[in-house]
Amino acid sequence: MAHLIHIVEDDAAVRDSLELFLESNGFAVKTFGSGRELLDAGAAQCSCLILDINLPGESGFEVLERLRRNGLHAPAIFMSGRAGPEARARAKRANATAFFDKPVPPNELLAAVRSATGHMP
Repeated sequence: MAHLIHIVEDDAAVRDSLELFLESNGFAVKTFGSGRELLDAGAAQCSCLILDINLPGESGFEVLERLRRNGLHAPAIFMSGRAGPEARARAKRANATAFFDKPVPPNELLAAVRSATGHMP
């Protein structure tokens, strides 16, 4: 069974490209346009979360904090198109597996997801 990855990204083009890329590399993927969509969907268990930091409503950090309080402890990867040192420090405090600036380098993202899930080719 493929590892399930949840992607939370408000930019549809980025969300779709990440989904296609990860599916073509053997992962099952569910995508969400906001943290609210993920939380409303019940945030089923997954192997890894990929979260944009700048989301409508709650930030990616706030979404992760809510998921953690609800018992979801999957590894998290953050990404942002406009993040400074403070965001990187916050990601580190949240025990993020990785932090990427957009555009996300595909091979580096794949390596981070594989590491987070233990899914090696």
